Order: sequence, then structure tokens, then C-alpha cells
Amino acid sequence: MNSASSARLIHHLAAPCFLFALMVFGSVQAAPPLQLRKGDHIAYIGNATADRMQHSAWLETYIHGMFPEYDLTVRNLGYPGDELKIRNREDNFGSPDEWLTKVKASVVFCFFGHNEALKGPGALEGFKKDLAETIDSMLAQKYDGQTPPRLVFFSPIAHENLNDPNLPDGQANNANFAIYTQAMKEVCESKNVLFVDIFAPSKELYAKAPKPLTMNGIHLADQGDQAVSQVIAKALFPNEKLRLDPEGLGKLRAAVLDKNDYWFNRYRVVDGYNVFGGRSKLAWFGQSNADVMMREMEIFDVKTANRDGRIWAVAKGSDLEVKDDNLPEVLSVKTNIPGALADGKHKYLGGQEAISKMKVAQGMKVNLFASEEMFTELINPVQMAVDPDGRLFASVWPSYPHWNPTQPRKDKIICLPDDNGDGVADRCVTFADELNSVTGFEF
Repeated sequence: MNSASSARLIHHLAAPCFLFALMVFGSVQAAPPLQLRKGDHIAYIGNATADRMQHSAWLETYIHGMFPEYDLTVRNLGYPGDELKIRNREDNFGSPDEWLTKVKASVVFCFFGHNEALKGPGALEGFKKDLAETIDSMLAQKYDGQTPPRLVFFSPIAHENLNDPNLPDGQANNANFAIYTQAMKEVCESKNVLFVDIFAPSKELYAKAPKPLTMNGIHLADQGDQAVSQVIAKALFPNEKLRLDPEGLGKLRAAVLDKNDYWFNRYRVVDGYNVFGGRSKLAWFGQSNADVMMREMEIFDVKTANRDGRIWAVAKGSDLEVKDDNLPEVLSVKTNIPGALADGKHKYLGGQEAISKMKVAQGMKVNLFASEEMFTELINPVQMAVDPDGRLFASVWPSYPHWNPTQPRKDKIICLPDDNGDGVADRCVTFADELNSVTGFEF
């Protein structure tokens, strides 16, 4: 993250980060309080509330800021749409237990109930049964190889009424969220598992907030994630305080966001069909897509872990340069259809040369508007569209099938203006860059 972005983060943190004592906080049912230990590995699982937390990183930042000496490792395994018993993934992705074992989770934050509650009161008993079975199954595991995990279950957040005629007001959803929250409390209490109600506090936060805390009523915006994360931090650790000033906390959050970026692109890899699914099995010369792509996933793992070290240093008020000098070697891939040129490359026709070989219907004409010969950025275009002002845009995907973690992000959306109206692009303007596997766009 650049210095300007860091400065904005620090400014944003300055006012609210020490307001824990003034915030309404979630009720915690009478189970043993959460005790973190040095070296704990915390995993988030569950629905979009869990998933979106990695992109704002407030809760993780607060926890590191309260326990700087613990050198905590945090991995977000959230996935929008997840339910207790429904977690759709690619073939061979791995089960929830396998992923919790991979990240050596000793503490698991479980965000469920939102998607299940949309089924209404009629599905409540089934939900309670699923929750009890999920708790029993998780407590029977030793993800860290030593002890059963310490579990914390969180209720759904409330649905915020944005007074937008294009969106539901949330009344029906909140009625369901309320009864599912109560059910979660009862089941967790019966299992002696920690439960935090964030439904009631989020409703109160919405009522008091000067501007909306969600982007659409059900997904927290950055300021909403900050507010709810303060609720959670106060509920779980009522006697702990942040050890950093606002500037230090801003620096810590920037370090967490950097780590989360690499982890997100590993766990939520865009082209999962090439990494885990059917296309991963394609192989030539004894090397499969999975071999190549899983090596890149290993590189993501190492780069993520390297950034844990910087988080720990910044949490203690120091810093650490991330060198990434310990990465596994990228596998060399041999083409299965070599060309006649050196190194197996193919000879491709240029734009005008290709047009000269086309059979064009009578009365029709083919015009070369833009090509990679004219603009080097025009690599692997996968979609083009014309905006209302008549400008041609294209999405380009040079990193296909996925961003290589050893290289800069190269995918872009570019604009190709025809300034003089002669039917040929005069310029190539980058509209959005540093993208990952951009397959299309809409105006």
C-alpha cells in the first residue's frame, strides 16, 4: 500500500479507534470467556459478513493491537452464501475441516445464520439441528494437531433500512434474524460454546449512525465493519485495550490489508476450475495444470506468511521489511503445441495481413480499428464494449489464467478513443489497472 493510502487510513482511524467504551456491545452468553494464547491461529468461517471482514480488516487489526505480544496468525475462510451444511466449492477444493486443518486453526470465528434465516421460521428446527451437529463435529477435531478448537459463533447482523425504493426495508428479514439469533444463543448455551449477538447491537448502530453502515442493507461498508468490529472486540475482550496510538493502528491495519490481499487471492483464486476443478487434470509431458497452479498457490502461502511477520512487528510498535526471498521456484511450462519459430513460438498474422486473407461479403468492409501492433497493452482482449459517448473499451487479460504472485498485476480495462473520427484508434488510455483476471465489465 502506498504512503498516500496509508495516510488516508491513519486519518480515518484517528477519531473512532478508542471509542470501545462508548459503543454498545454484543451480549455474550454464559460460556467460558475466550482466552487467546501466544501463537494462536484464528480462522474466520461463514457467510459474507465473515468474508468481507478481510477487505476492511478492522477486527483483525483490533485483535493484533490488543495482543501484540501473542504473534497471532489470522486466516479468513469466509465465503459469501455459506451455510452450516451448504458450502459450494469447486471439485477437489477441500472440505471445511481440511482447510481449518491447513491453517492450523486453534480459534474459529463462525459467522452463520443469515442465509439460513432467509428460509423463514419453518426451517428453524432444522437449523438448530444443523448447528448442534456442526458444533459437535468441530469440537471433535484437532485442527492445530493438539487440542479441540475454541469456537465463537456470531449471529447475523441486522438488515439496515436504507429508505431506498429499489431495496427491501429489511423488516421481514429482521423478524427472521431475531428468531434465528435466539436459536443460536440457545444451542450454543447448551453446548457451552461462546456466542456473540451482533444482531441487536447492529440495529442500534444503524439507528445512531450519521450515514449508512451497509452498502445495500445487508453487506457492511467499511465504516459498518469498523463499528461492528468494535462491538465484537469489546464483547470478546472487555478488559483489553489497544496498545497503539491512531497512527500506529493505521500502519498496523495497512500491514493486515497487505497480508489479506495475498491470502484472498490464494483462498479465493479466480480460476478455480484450472486450480482445483476439471481443467486442473489436463496434463502434458508429465505436468498438469494443477501442478503448475498449485505451485503458484504455494507461493501465495509463503508471501502471506511473510507478511504475518511484519504484522507482528508493527503491532509491537516496530516494523519489518518483507523481502519475499524464500519463495518456491515457479514451474517452467512447456507448450503442448510448439510452433515453427525459435523456442516453439508461433508466427501470427498482423492485423492488415489477416484482413488481406479474409473473404468479405459483397458490399462489406473490414476495418482495423486497433491491434496489439498499434498498442502493446492490447494483450488477450476478452471483451469490448462501446460507452454512451462512442468510445471503445476493452478488458485485457495478459495474466491468464490467473495473476502470477511473483509478478505485478497486469490485467486492465483500457479505452481506445478515435479522436479524429477516421475509424482508427488514436490512443490507448488505461481506465483501470492492477486488476486480476478481469473477464468483463458493464457501463
